[in-house]
Amino acid sequence: MLKARWTHCNEIRSALREIMEEGRNAEYTVKKYTASPNKGSKDRKFIAEAVFGIIKNFRYYSFISPETDDPYTGELLAYLITNNILPPNGEEWSRYPRELTESKIREADFIPGVRYSMPQWLDELGMSQLPHQWEDIRKVSVEKAPVYIRVNNLLANVRKVSGHLSKKGIEHTIENEHCIRLIDRLNVQTDNAYLNGWFEIQDMGSQSVAVFCNPLPGQAVIDACAGAGGKTLHLADLMHNEGNILALDVNEKALEQLKIRARRAQASIIAVSNYSDPQKILDLDDSADLVLCDVPCNATGVMRREIDQKWKLSPEKLEELLHTQIHILDRASSWVVPGGHLVYATCSVLPQENHEQIRAFLQKHPDYKLIEEKQLFPVHNGHDGFYMCRMQRS
Repeated sequence: MLKARWTHCNEIRSALREIMEEGRNAEYTVKKYTASPNKGSKDRKFIAEAVFGIIKNFRYYSFISPETDDPYTGELLAYLITNNILPPNGEEWSRYPRELTESKIREADFIPGVRYSMPQWLDELGMSQLPHQWEDIRKVSVEKAPVYIRVNNLLANVRKVSGHLSKKGIEHTIENEHCIRLIDRLNVQTDNAYLNGWFEIQDMGSQSVAVFCNPLPGQAVIDACAGAGGKTLHLADLMHNEGNILALDVNEKALEQLKIRARRAQASIIAVSNYSDPQKILDLDDSADLVLCDVPCNATGVMRREIDQKWKLSPEKLEELLHTQIHILDRASSWVVPGGHLVYATCSVLPQENHEQIRAFLQKHPDYKLIEEKQLFPVHNGHDGFYMCRMQRS
């Protein structure tokens, strides 16, 4: 049986404290604790799997953990016991009977919000708004997220990328002309096809947003919340690199990543800018055939992927997000030319962030009409959850 090292457990506890108490990003925090050249691949894997596993299932491990002086010692002990890993030597690890945890595990099985590690207030909200879907959403939220890649048809195609993966012995399945699911792991940082811009890592549900936008070659497009540009790059691909795309965001670091990715993908029609120049933003009025607002949201559609977000969310934070979403939509609506399209998208499953926001927007903006809306719920062994709505300006 595998035995945990004290040094690893100490680092795991520190990482948990930074994520849960200081609000640090889980992925960046794990990289911080696994970056040392003195750590081997097994050490890095052990630390990463423990931190990610505990954060994703934090309420569950908190419920079944023994009472300890340090709460993160309890969660870590519960994780070690349930994964048949021996704790390190020392009194702080050995004085807690395994039987206590096992009895709590049986109890947790009868409390779905605990078993699937959902914050109590969010679990109640989900059950009230989505009584027929929430049980499945809850189950999917603690699964391992499948890995999809989006083929960049500006430089390659599905057959070419599939052939490359087959040569490397990477098992995969072709989902559609843009999307491949990876069954085996692939280190993209050393993969020549990735470095040459043939594909990007992107969930299949996320890929459906750009397709839903239906951009046409030669159009003027604005991506109002571009972030690091996953959907922006897909729009450029669908437009055959013809026309122009303005990618906007408040996050400068994300925009720098977008510039790097656009060069790699040879997506030359993308221009990048922030919101710092008020006059530049005013000049966008009546300038775009298509505006995409992929707004900040509660991320309930991607909980198995963005594992720390549900713990950072609160009723107050959700209320702030609702105000931000409608503010972005109101502002961006003036950028669309008459006859053009406005697309609103989230990675949320809650109606109050989706259909209800659109209903309120349309009441305020009679010059817009609803063309189509679509809700994807996260699927077991499949895509994540996304909402998308296309409206047309009269």
